[in-house]
Amino acid sequence: MITLTQLYPNHLNLNGDGGNILVLERRIQWGGLQSRTMHLEPGQSPEARPDVLVIGHGSTAAWRQIYSDFARLVPTIHGWMQQGTQVIAISSGFAALHGLLEGLPSSIQKTTRVSKFVVAELSGQEVFGYLNSDLVLDPITRHGNLIGSLLHGPLLAKNTWLADQIIENARGEAPRAEINAEKLDEVELLAKAARDLALEQSKD
Repeated sequence: MITLTQLYPNHLNLNGDGGNILVLERRIQWGGLQSRTMHLEPGQSPEARPDVLVIGHGSTAAWRQIYSDFARLVPTIHGWMQQGTQVIAISSGFAALHGLLEGLPSSIQKTTRVSKFVVAELSGQEVFGYLNSDLVLDPITRHGNLIGSLLHGPLLAKNTWLADQIIENARGEAPRAEINAEKLDEVELLAKAARDLALEQSKD
């Protein structure tokens, strides 16, 4: 059983980045595995360490409401990562970890906002997504068990290889039942079409 946790879903889903949880749920199911999804709201204490934690993107107003609680949780998140939890943090969710999470810079510079489709690279593989940010950060990067990205889309819908990598890192010794290869192939065709469109628009 793979446990997924979405952090502050009512505050950190500005660009539909909570869809990353849905992608993980479906690919776990189609891959012959089982999952459960938990939502962690402000003020709540985690019941247990999740295998995957998704931190989405939120507005400035949303962060004013949740930042102090987020700062309270970061030491716990750091401990989870050291025990194997895979964390994916999107845009402001990634930026908010800076200055709080050990190993990340304490501050981020800003520049002119960029709004366009981009093709980035992670671990030698292409990553497709929509960049809408004024932060001086790589579009996507890895810090141990943390994947931080400025890309929306949601990210994992276009980049199914990355979703599968996160699942594989999180599953441990969980056995696979029957794999729904037909469904995975069907969805991959849609993901490829989305990647092709993003690639074409990134050239504009």
